[in-house]
Amino acid sequence: MKRFIFPLLLLVLIFSACTIKYVPVQTDGVTITDDFGVNRTKVYTFAAANEYWNKEPQELTNYFTTFYVSIQNRTRDELQVEINDFGLIDQNGNQFDVVTYEYIEKLLAPRQIDYLLVNDNKEDLIDTEEFFNEQKQVMEEWRTAQNNLITYSFRFGKILPGAKKSGYLFFPKLESENAECELRYDDRSIKFIRLDEKKKQEK
Repeated sequence: MKRFIFPLLLLVLIFSACTIKYVPVQTDGVTITDDFGVNRTKVYTFAAANEYWNKEPQELTNYFTTFYVSIQNRTRDELQVEINDFGLIDQNGNQFDVVTYEYIEKLLAPRQIDYLLVNDNKEDLIDTEEFFNEQKQVMEEWRTAQNNLITYSFRFGKILPGAKKSGYLFFPKLESENAECELRYDDRSIKFIRLDEKKKQEK
């Protein structure tokens, strides 16, 4: 199995090198802090950055555009944050909704669990104990991936007075030709531009 790990890692590295990076744009009501676009209202502070998911499951970046967001409740009342409060708009005005981590589990789990069962070289695993050890390792990696999705995904629901919630939001992957996009929360938005496009404008 080890001989298949290097080509897989190589593909991941190649893909990562080609992954599109978006950076926030300072506009009316939006400030930039450490690559985060920040919206402040009397009710909340909303911050967002286009950050890569670099944990297990690694193949997640093949399917999704990810944003790391933080929302702080600035009131003395509970703040309700729902999945439908968010939307990602591409340069053509197409809207993409948040994909839940439960959906991601269903999408990616079979690829992890079935890996050893479908590879063409399992006849090389003559030792039954070795085969089950390989299976056990794959399952342990998937449990780690599940734990990461639960731990680092943004959790919707109530935010207590003065508290904040942070985590990743997952959207269907934007087409690479998108030079810009817009992340909306509530009635506010943060505009993002592709990093290479920003560098061209700065020249």
